[in-house]
Amino acid sequence: MLLADPILLEQSADLLENVRRVRPLVHCMTNRVTINDCANIILAAGGSPIMAEDEREVEEIVAAAGALVINLGILSETIFPSMLKAGRAAKRLGVPVILDPVGCGASKLRDDCCRQYIDEIHPDIVRGNMSEIKALAGMTSSTRGVDAGIDDAVTLDNAHQMSPLVTDLAKKLGTVVSATAAVDIISDGNRTAFVANGHPMLCDVTGTGCMASALTGACAGAGDAFTAATACLILMGLAGEMAQEAVQAEGRGIGTFRIRHLDYIYTIQRKDILERGKVYESR
Repeated sequence: MLLADPILLEQSADLLENVRRVRPLVHCMTNRVTINDCANIILAAGGSPIMAEDEREVEEIVAAAGALVINLGILSETIFPSMLKAGRAAKRLGVPVILDPVGCGASKLRDDCCRQYIDEIHPDIVRGNMSEIKALAGMTSSTRGVDAGIDDAVTLDNAHQMSPLVTDLAKKLGTVVSATAAVDIISDGNRTAFVANGHPMLCDVTGTGCMASALTGACAGAGDAFTAATACLILMGLAGEMAQEAVQAEGRGIGTFRIRHLDYIYTIQRKDILERGKVYESR
């Protein structure tokens, strides 16, 4: 049974306010397809993005950052060693690391790199869609390239049944696992939260998963990992709902939705989170 969690909602609202106050520097090593979107969503939320991937400078950049986001969207022989080097520096310096295991389950290369990164770096948060999370857990998933498969959908009706997978993986990895779907599941192995904000139009915009990971980095630079992962998905989903309402009122389409989503990331206030945030716990 899922019940509303007003305390976690309040904590998430506090953290989002703190992002705007702290303005954490977020070092992103991300998919080239979405670099601009990731930078803009960090800025809109109140953080400050920096994109650096040359192995000769990543340690210096990480040393100045509040969080490191590693996105495995485009792998190469040069980028992955640089990602490992940045991750080692971050862990040494106490900088939170967020891993986005893009396309895990789609190829052996991606599977091997995901597991190597987790084994060597031990990221603070792993954020992926449910197909990627299932693949990380060693289960059969229905991933389609970088998108989640329809058989891995999570709804309010089945979220309680899907959550043990996320909780068990979080325990196994010793990290916060953030699985995004129609209903998001976040767990640190002990606490598990469910976020039901969002709209299907988010799936029609390229890079919203990458953006969610970048936004998670901004939140992790201003608070603890579990609350950061939760607060990010409330903000991401609620902005999607508000964007869809604006698009519908204007009679517009997906291009306007993309811009409106960024607008609402920028303009959402505490009262919006508290009034419209949909966060649940399992009992």
